Amino acid sequence: MAEAQNSVIMYYVQDEKKKIQLEVLCVSLSIPTKQLKPSDLNEQVGKLAGIKNIAPLDLSQVEKVPAIFCMPEIIIFSGVSNKKLDEFLFSYKKVGLSPTKLKAVTTPKNVGWTLYQLIKELMLEHEKLETRNTHNKMEEK
Repeated sequence: MAEAQNSVIMYYVQDEKKKIQLEVLCVSLSIPTKQLKPSDLNEQVGKLAGIKNIAPLDLSQVEKVPAIFCMPEIIIFSGVSNKKLDEFLFSYKKVGLSPTKLKAVTTPKNVGWTLYQLIKELMLEHEKLETRNTHNKMEEK
């Protein structure tokens, strides 16, 4: 079982202005940050978050990141209390940061995944939601 970890908000954004705004926001809420890099895609989410005792990956079972994969913007909350998470999301909107489609909270299940696996899963979920929303809007007409 993974050991409890300190709170951290991990993120990947390309826009320098957004990066600075995100850092300032996290500092104002006293939440440490970790900037993710494309080279982190094969790392386990839990290890990136600094969680101890993460079961090692079976590398034969891990899907390799395609050479042409372009890392999307993502924000991952690890060990952040619900209260802090709500404060962060409220402040994020209030300061006018552009939306980040892919957001996740670490769970006992996904801490063992690679960052790439998590991104793929979030993209799939996002796609399903978009399809459902489009379908619902069409039914309303």
